[in-house]
Amino acid sequence: MATVSTMLFDLGGVLFQLSGAAVVCRWTRDRLTPSELMKKWLASPAVRDFESGRIDFSAFRARLKQELLLAVDDEEFAAVFKGWITGAYPGAEDLLTRLSARYSLSCFSNTNAVHWEILTRDYNVLGFFDKTFASFQMGLVKPDAEAFAHVVEGLGVPAGSIVFFDDSQANVAAAQQCGLRAFCVAGVAGVAAAVEEAGLL
Repeated sequence: MATVSTMLFDLGGVLFQLSGAAVVCRWTRDRLTPSELMKKWLASPAVRDFESGRIDFSAFRARLKQELLLAVDDEEFAAVFKGWITGAYPGAEDLLTRLSARYSLSCFSNTNAVHWEILTRDYNVLGFFDKTFASFQMGLVKPDAEAFAHVVEGLGVPAGSIVFFDDSQANVAAAQQCGLRAFCVAGVAGVAAAVEEAGLL
């Protein structure tokens, strides 16, 4: 097994707390539960096109409202969506500080121009990363193998030397298929537990 040189992090649900799912469920007139919404979100053509940079926010909003039959006006949709990121999980910076003393740190996130602007403007966490891979900039999204291949090439290290943390089991499985060591985690506490269990810190 290759020596671990690089730790690669998803952002939302791993290092950053997200809100909004309950509100979106309410916009469906409670036809969807949060877990049902997440399944539809991950399978949504509108989300995929937005997070791969193929469409802008206005087109995404219109298409998602149509896909999910959302009862919400454009202004409220925009306000809630922009407030989706509520902050870094407690302990995120401390854990990244400890890990950065031993490993190169990078991130790989399915995200969009709206949220990326907020992340880069308002939070210090991204400063811990040597490289950042944002899906909308790459034109590629998880869990596609092409996306992971692009990231591995960009990192310039063997896939087996990369440890990847994500809150989606589908993304973790895809990463493992591409040769990365990968863990499905929830929040910073999940990352810390996985790191300790694997003997990486």
